[in-house]
Amino acid sequence: MGNDERAPTPFDCTNQVSTFESRLCCQWELNSMNSKAEKLLSRGRFQKFLMNQEDAGVITELNLELDRIVQAFMLKGAIVTEIAIKETHQTVEQGFARTEAAIQQTKTSLQDAHNELSEHFLLVAASTERAESGVQDMKEETRGGFSRVLSDVGKTEDAVHTTREELSRKLEIVSDNLYRSDSVALNNQSKLLSAAQLQLLRDLPRAQARYDSQSRGDARGCFEGTRKNTLNEIYNWINSQDPNTPPIFWLCGLAGIGKSTIAHTIASEEEEKHRLGASFFFSRDEADRRNPLLVYPSIAYQLAVFNPDLKRLVAEALEQDPDVGLAVMRKQFQKLIAEPLAAWESNRGTVVIVMDALDECYPESGAEEILVRWAAELRRLPVPLKILITSRPELHIRAKFQSPSLRLISQPYILHDIEKSIVQADIELFFRHRLNEIAEDHGIPTPWPTDFELRILVKRADILFIFAATAIKFIAGGKRRDPQARLNILLKREAPKSTSKYQEVDALYTQVLQQAVAQEDEDEDDTETTTQVFRNVLETIVLLRDPLSSGSLEALLCLSKGAVRSAIIHLHSVLVVPEILDVSV
Repeated sequence: MGNDERAPTPFDCTNQVSTFESRLCCQWELNSMNSKAEKLLSRGRFQKFLMNQEDAGVITELNLELDRIVQAFMLKGAIVTEIAIKETHQTVEQGFARTEAAIQQTKTSLQDAHNELSEHFLLVAASTERAESGVQDMKEETRGGFSRVLSDVGKTEDAVHTTREELSRKLEIVSDNLYRSDSVALNNQSKLLSAAQLQLLRDLPRAQARYDSQSRGDARGCFEGTRKNTLNEIYNWINSQDPNTPPIFWLCGLAGIGKSTIAHTIASEEEEKHRLGASFFFSRDEADRRNPLLVYPSIAYQLAVFNPDLKRLVAEALEQDPDVGLAVMRKQFQKLIAEPLAAWESNRGTVVIVMDALDECYPESGAEEILVRWAAELRRLPVPLKILITSRPELHIRAKFQSPSLRLISQPYILHDIEKSIVQADIELFFRHRLNEIAEDHGIPTPWPTDFELRILVKRADILFIFAATAIKFIAGGKRRDPQARLNILLKREAPKSTSKYQEVDALYTQVLQQAVAQEDEDEDDTETTTQVFRNVLETIVLLRDPLSSGSLEALLCLSKGAVRSAIIHLHSVLVVPEILDVSV
């Protein structure tokens, strides 16, 4: 043994013997498989397979034999695997060359390490030679018939695979077309259903009483920076997650104190947050907006617009009873509000409903019924509703809120009980901003007005925002557009002697009317006729229960076209004077 050759350790020798024996077993098993294949060929089954592929039995038996051979190739040693996989003779020969070299190295190592096993290894070597001879024979056979078997089977498999791919592609096309057809049909059906539901909802009797309805004119929310305490109180109530928080917030206050402005602000803000389910702003001057029978249908319609699921649920209620919108309030509420909300499966958060000026609902029993229905059903509904209700402290409304059923689910907030200094600070802020705008529009040097003049205006407003809003309209109006002259009219007016909370408002309205008449006299040559027309128009507007358009008033009073607008053109601060003849005054 050379110096550079080291005898393997007994552990190495054992590993080499195990590997070599395993390879021999693989060779012998392959020889057995080859023998079976030769028998099949000798019986003519291969030729039958080639001539008649419909012989299922022969195909099955041959496939079983092929599967066993392939499994043997995969599981039994690296040498046999290489022979089965390689498609060219050169690759197979290279594989056997590597195998023969490995065998020779193993035999040499074993002989050097264990001479006593030389006889055993001679037998092993002889067996290896026989195995190599068998493998060589198998190689020759593989080049011939067996390779053709694999080739033909491969071609058959390729054809089947190609056919299967073509069928799969066509099935995908058909399935895709069917899916598109179904989608189009479902989409069309959904559109038809949606249109039918929308028509049912459109037929629902309702009032134009949203917070932003055209019937409310140029109504606005709170001026920025004002009413902070009150707004924060309401927002905290809306955002509260405490289950004990009352679902109704009653904002109570005197006329002209700013309840509707606050309600408008809340409705607008909550709509931007996608939480405003509905709003209803009452008005005693409009038949629809004071009618209690239109309240729940109007709210149901807005809830349906607010959410598609509620739209479907309300529409289903109308499909079952198309005339439910004309039913008594109890049934309206149950079918259009309570049942759809109870069936609404939603994980969304709070839904807000704003109802302003409930005291202007007529008759009074209608306002009472509205409160009774909410009191009876609100706690049972799974949806977290928050209902903001504003009103004057009228007796019939106060009595309901003081009843046990409503007292437990409502949070009262008395607006006129807020500290006077806080309210007047808000009114001063409002005056300063609006008067600055007027000064800019008319090129009046600032600061204007003086602090002393501003304090007089704030004092006369007291806690009533209605005074401040009316005064601003009066100062900014007028045909001659002289704000300073109109401001002076307000400042020079004597303080009223009445002790009423509305004494300043009454005096302001009187001043507005007097100024309007004076301007009419200056504008027209026939003063007596102009004054009489003014009186007739104004008296008719006051006496009418329901407002009429300018055109209707002219027809009623037998006046020429445009006479009504000319008569009330100077009353913008106390009347909504429309630009269009068919819009109510």
